Amino acid sequence: MNFVLENWPLFLALVVIIVLLIRTWVGPGAVQRRLPTEVVRMINHDDAVLVDVRTDKEYQQGHILDALHIPVGLLENRIAELQPYKDRPIVFVCRTGARSSVAAYKAKKQGFEHVHNLGGGMMAWESANLPVTTGPSTRKPAADSAGQPGLEGPEVEPGASADRHDVLIYTTALCPYCTRAVKLLKSKGVDFTEVRVDIHPDRRVEMESRAGSSSVPQIFIGDHHVGGCDELYALEADDELGPLLERATAEETAAEAQQGQRNGRQNQEKETS
Repeated sequence: MNFVLENWPLFLALVVIIVLLIRTWVGPGAVQRRLPTEVVRMINHDDAVLVDVRTDKEYQQGHILDALHIPVGLLENRIAELQPYKDRPIVFVCRTGARSSVAAYKAKKQGFEHVHNLGGGMMAWESANLPVTTGPSTRKPAADSAGQPGLEGPEVEPGASADRHDVLIYTTALCPYCTRAVKLLKSKGVDFTEVRVDIHPDRRVEMESRAGSSSVPQIFIGDHHVGGCDELYALEADDELGPLLERATAEETAAEAQQGQRNGRQNQEKETS
């Protein structure tokens, strides 16, 4: 008992933390815990924003791509940084899910309604073999006054051809299936165009219109809609992917030749007129 009395500030802080944790798990202010796979879906389909509340050292050692970094102890003073994302799902992340649950509760008290907690934290994320980076976040403010997307980045992966459309794949950054599909296309040695729909929302609308689906990846070879990653690998298993790629490339080359001939005739007509 003397130990408790002598260290009452520490025990009081512990009680407060336990109460906050309980209130995030049950009751009207409860914050939803999300599995890593659910968070990936939220990123791909709901444009969710991730907020890493660990220490600077932990964040630098490895974090989820484009996760904002606001240590939990600084959240209340820096809550304004999340205002641009108030209407989007916000997922808080820490090592185990404990600190992030406290952060999510604090955000909810500040009027943020769409808050979630990554259950199991980075330990669960890494156990699911999901990607981690040590680079800085490239996330910009959510939108400017003109309503333009706030994220910027390359639409086409380095090495892919930006002006050839015989092979087109719509992807997002945090999508293991997209990574797997791109890996197979690279192994076939074909030129392809990769469109990041998480960076360009207008291209997501285009994808959904063409594919009739909101999931990623969506793959087109010529005018043929392959589908997703599973369908691409099924073609490869049936030895149908190679011939399909060859036909699409031949059609694209023929179309380019025809366009060149038309341009040549038009130039000749201008010279003789």
